[in-house]
Amino acid sequence: MLAARWHARGDVRVEEVEDPGAPPPGWVRLRVDACGICGTDVEEYTLGPVLVPTSPHPLSGRCAPLTLGHEPAATVESCGDGVSLAAGTHVAVETNWHCGECWWCRRGDTQLCRTVATLGLMGDGALAEVMLAPASMCAPLSASVPAAHAALAEPLSVAVRALRRGGVEAGATVGIVGAGTVGLLLAQVARLRGAAAVLVVDRVAERRRLAARFGAVAVAPEDAAPAALDLSGGVGLDTTLEAAGNSRAAQAALALARRGGRTVLLGVYDDVVPISMLDMLVNEREVVASISHTFAGDFTEAVAMIDAGAVELDPLITDRIPLARVVGDGLDALVAEPTRHLKIVVEPSR
Repeated sequence: MLAARWHARGDVRVEEVEDPGAPPPGWVRLRVDACGICGTDVEEYTLGPVLVPTSPHPLSGRCAPLTLGHEPAATVESCGDGVSLAAGTHVAVETNWHCGECWWCRRGDTQLCRTVATLGLMGDGALAEVMLAPASMCAPLSASVPAAHAALAEPLSVAVRALRRGGVEAGATVGIVGAGTVGLLLAQVARLRGAAAVLVVDRVAERRRLAARFGAVAVAPEDAAPAALDLSGGVGLDTTLEAAGNSRAAQAALALARRGGRTVLLGVYDDVVPISMLDMLVNEREVVASISHTFAGDFTEAVAMIDAGAVELDPLITDRIPLARVVGDGLDALVAEPTRHLKIVVEPSR
């Protein structure tokens, strides 16, 4: 079968690999219908190995070369012993494989598992025709949901968790710095949570237009501070979220929050964010991080939103490509022209 395999930095190959065979107990064999390309995939392509293991991972036992792809929608082909899912069931797959035994897993913080192994990064993933996954990762959804929409369950669950971590409730004022796929999903989920006003900050005019379509006030970075004061009656925003993945965006999100407000950092990058401790202290600011998602707390909620048609997803899917072109029309395109693309979805059967 075909699969997109990470071999080394700058070396991802679509190649024939051995079929994974029948699923073991508790697992399912999945026919991949669609899989999104994530910024993390691009980071592994251009800077890796970041998360891809170069020696066997303690949970998955896998190391490079391995198959990328951690945003799958799929159809169950067959099941291992002890699995109740029926063949033919359409599922979104969460892909965070956890040990279930460590202190964090026992308290439900599976995203913090000591040996977490995300399929598509630390184990073979969904940029392939077929994959194996634990049945516990699979959330069934209606057959009427387009596969490309179901593939956005993973980034949507990132947004669901971040807003939960931000304590966003009805009547809140919310600011989002960065209008990529996750930022635009944050805007939609914040409105579903009952936010009174949502401000989205981005340099790209087309992304601001989309944010406005989703009910947000959308501005360029230079207009963010006065817009935040205007929306909040002069006090600043209750909750702000950094979704751009850089230090400047994190500083901007902090600056837009009111005294006593909360800032959620969810962009994945390796840098230092300068913070004035005096400003933090005298304004009693709160900063929290949000990483990935849990299946029970975040992913199933995201899948329910997609199943109900509660979020607009078509405008976020800028490209649909076959598996054979995942490097040139996917990874290389995102590197060369990142602002031209939001979510690129790979459809193996295309």
